[in-house]
Amino acid sequence: MKLPPAGIWVGRGLAVLGLLAVVRAVQAANVWALVAAVGGFIAATGLALAPLVRVWLAAEPLTRPGDFEHVVDLVRRAHGAAGAWAVGLTEGDIEVAGPDLARPARQRGAALVQLASVDGRAHVARESFGSYVAVGDFPFGAGLLLPQPDVTPQRAEAVADELRRVVASMRVAQLRQPAEQPTQLLSKQLAAIAGGAQTLDGIAKAGAELAHQVAQRGVAIVLPAAGAALPGGGGGRVAALSAGIDSRLEHLPVPADAPVMRAIQSGIPVAAQASDDIFGAAIPDRRRSERAGTAYPLRDGHFVIGALVVTGPPIAPATPAADLLQRLVADLGSRLAAARAVHEAEQRAVRDPLTGLANRREFDRRFAIAAGKPPAFVTLVFVDIDHFKRLNDTLGHQAGDAALRHVADILRQAVRDNDLVARIGGEEFAVWMPHTPIEVGLEVAGRIRGSVEHTTWRWGGEAYPLTISCGVASYPDTVHDLENLRSTADAVLYAAKQRGRNRVERAQGGPTR
Repeated sequence: MKLPPAGIWVGRGLAVLGLLAVVRAVQAANVWALVAAVGGFIAATGLALAPLVRVWLAAEPLTRPGDFEHVVDLVRRAHGAAGAWAVGLTEGDIEVAGPDLARPARQRGAALVQLASVDGRAHVARESFGSYVAVGDFPFGAGLLLPQPDVTPQRAEAVADELRRVVASMRVAQLRQPAEQPTQLLSKQLAAIAGGAQTLDGIAKAGAELAHQVAQRGVAIVLPAAGAALPGGGGGRVAALSAGIDSRLEHLPVPADAPVMRAIQSGIPVAAQASDDIFGAAIPDRRRSERAGTAYPLRDGHFVIGALVVTGPPIAPATPAADLLQRLVADLGSRLAAARAVHEAEQRAVRDPLTGLANRREFDRRFAIAAGKPPAFVTLVFVDIDHFKRLNDTLGHQAGDAALRHVADILRQAVRDNDLVARIGGEEFAVWMPHTPIEVGLEVAGRIRGSVEHTTWRWGGEAYPLTISCGVASYPDTVHDLENLRSTADAVLYAAKQRGRNRVERAQGGPTR
């Protein structure tokens, strides 16, 4: 039916207003205003509504993965983002990424969105090349890689709010799909986690959060130390925590006699009552009501590689929660084992096997990264054990190895988490301290020298003296080109040796004790 003349003019006026709204929405980078404006323009001109616009204007829930691909890509374009991700749909996980997105950045984004999908939180991760923002609502998640490396909290929250709308629409679409078996959904989500997470701790964290969703209890993942799974083995460590559990347990060492370690050593689930802390009283002042829990062994075939701990009283058997938890335990073990194998291989590539410190290769890599973009300050300390050859010749190489481990432990305890301690030669170490002026570096070096001198080192039941010499150089305090930092530190270390040993020598300055 044709419109009367007045109606035609009204329609044309609405079309013009719609075009103006589109332009303003693009300028403001407001994706929801843009979608509404496009819908108004299409409606005014009588064009057929696209599936995306129909969803957002007519409140029709999305039912096809392609619809979400368009929505997420629209959000990406509106914010000038380099990449975008959406996970958790029944018909399979979707990844929407920018055309020029590098593989590491793609994997990092996928892992963060998958983590958000299981813990239900908003995540912001700032990198040198941009900022990730991800949100989730189990089992759905969405995220963007914004181009700004230092995105403001206000901008991140605005983007997170838009992503929450996408995730909410995913849940609506899921409700309209044929019901999926919970075990199938659980396996798919765990597979997505393992496929995206790039670290052992990352998979453990995601697994703990997924178990928390199933059990509605606080959950922890405990991994054994080397040899702890064998009878009479040692303790372990808490690798990951979910929401709803004592945060002080994070990364805490677990004693060998703890109930959770008995589960790992025996391969049999162990339940601890409130009087017997499941973690072995690792934190003495934990409330009694929070100490109960059940440890489920995590297996890779016949081998136990860790335990999943669900706090609180045991979950009743033959219930949906118990069945889902058993399925998760069965799937998680093999995935953690694969991640641990990769983790150990990576550690062998960057760690000195004798001392456990970083090796020369890792030190060179860290130096090369800093050379590309030097920090405002960086201090380098070269450390050498005095008269080490004489010690080896007198007491033997096993004693020499023990002395190296002794000094390495002192060095490790003397630095901050973001500093690097590396063994770069036979008896030579390097302490790399970014964002540290030389005055602080000299203080650290002096403290290390004093600790080595005054800490008793014993071999064969007898005490032997150990001392070290240190050379300290700093950028830009003592060198104006970062490439000269190593040679300068090496030169002043040699000067410390020449001037009597057991001393700290500063580049372009006198000795400090």
